[in-house]
Amino acid sequence: MQQTLERNWWQNARMNGVLRYQWKALSSLLGWATLILLASQLISLLFPLLTGEPYPYTGVYADLSVTLVVALIESAIAAGKSTRFLLRFGTSRLGVWLGTLMGLLAGMVAMLLATLAVSMLTGGLVLALSSAMPDKFAVKSLFEDLQGGALYSRTLGTALSDLPTLILYTLEWTCIFYLLGACLRRNRGLTITIIVGVPMLLMILTLIPAVRHAANVIQSENDTQIMLLGLQWMKYLSDFMRFVRQQWPVI
Repeated sequence: MQQTLERNWWQNARMNGVLRYQWKALSSLLGWATLILLASQLISLLFPLLTGEPYPYTGVYADLSVTLVVALIESAIAAGKSTRFLLRFGTSRLGVWLGTLMGLLAGMVAMLLATLAVSMLTGGLVLALSSAMPDKFAVKSLFEDLQGGALYSRTLGTALSDLPTLILYTLEWTCIFYLLGACLRRNRGLTITIIVGVPMLLMILTLIPAVRHAANVIQSENDTQIMLLGLQWMKYLSDFMRFVRQQWPVI
């Protein structure tokens, strides 16, 4: 009894055990994801040798899309199977949720850094191959007059400067994915209904009046109103494209 009272909250919540379990579960998936990503990059380097088409290398980058896909898969597993396993042994819910989330955040940041490392390795191989076979491997920018080592250094600097922002996006979306996984574990039917039904309802409520208004304008055969309607739709599309362009890193 005295030993239990002397232990701190971290020990009472079995946080060390939760973090060890999450590390074992995460490291396997992250390792396989990194190996698959590396293998796909290496296989892509073989296509110029087989097809004769040049390999356009555009620079170093951290792949946020791959990281978020892995985060979605691992968050669903951690919020479901892993959480049930840990709760089965009487571990406190707060310790399980906090330890799982900490492990996910650390693992997804490691995955983002792994994509950057794979991109750097691929870039080094392409630079070496471009020196030996310049007709098959080209290192050039699509938007600037940069080639070879200059492009590699420039894109590496850009990737490192953008890394804090990408890490922030990764942390935000990992938390959202874990919340989604926890909701699916508690009530799968209700969660899927809300995720699918609410956007569809909003889209229907938005489109039906707009389509009805457009049909009424066309039936009226008023050239001025039809022209104004076309300008309104063009403005809506322009605003939508501007939003997508500004929020593309988040999307």
